[in-house]
Amino acid sequence: MRRRDDEGTILFLTIGLTVVLMLLVAVVIDVSKVVLAKRALAASADGAAIAAAQQADRRSIVENGLGERVPLDRAEVADVVAQYQDEARGEQPGLELVGDVDPGDPSTAVVQARRTVALPFVGWLGVGDVDLRATAHARSPVTP
Repeated sequence: MRRRDDEGTILFLTIGLTVVLMLLVAVVIDVSKVVLAKRALAASADGAAIAAAQQADRRSIVENGLGERVPLDRAEVADVVAQYQDEARGEQPGLELVGDVDPGDPSTAVVQARRTVALPFVGWLGVGDVDLRATAHARSPVTP
């Protein structure tokens, strides 16, 4: 004999489990998007820093000669990083790269990267966009 008050229990358990699984999938997708965006941001910062580290300050070398390391040209570093940013924005919308020469070591380029990533699912729950940042340093490969 069946008891009438147990009818439909499996349906409620199935609906509850489905909701929990959908929430887990949504969180995994959002976390994956942030991790992949952070990895791409770091790669862009590294690439821009490496490109910037190849911009020797020719005027300084002519005027002062070579010291322990080849100094970098601030203007050329900024230009190369800006070009790198323009090229990388096709794959990473909203990417911002800022390049400069390390004040403590004129042969080292420093690139600050920033990008905001919108979360596809958790954003619906009121969680805002994620602001990602990365920093990369690269030293001029040329030494006297």
